[in-house]
Amino acid sequence: MSQDDNSSIGTSLVVFLLGVAVGATVAILYAPASGSETRAKVLDSTAKLKERIAELTHELAEKTKELRRRTAPEETAEPTEATTAVEAES
Repeated sequence: MSQDDNSSIGTSLVVFLLGVAVGATVAILYAPASGSETRAKVLDSTAKLKERIAELTHELAEKTKELRRRTAPEETAEPTEATTAVEAES
C-alpha cells in the first residue's frame, strides 16, 4: 500500500466516525426526554464513541505495522555478489 492509500483509509475512517457522532447526537436530541436524561445520554454516547475511536486507531496502527512488515524488503544475512564487489574495491 502506498502512502496515499493509508491517508485515504484514515480520512474515510474519520469521516465515518464523524457521521456516526452527528447521527447519534441528532437522534438523542430529537428523542423525547428531560434535559438531564438527554445530557446523560450524550455523555454516555460520547464516552462510547471515544472508546471505539481508540479501538479503531489501535487496530489501524497494528494493521499498518503488519503491512509495513510484510512489504518491507527483507535483509539478507549473507552479502550478495554486488556487495562483496563494492567492498573489495574499497
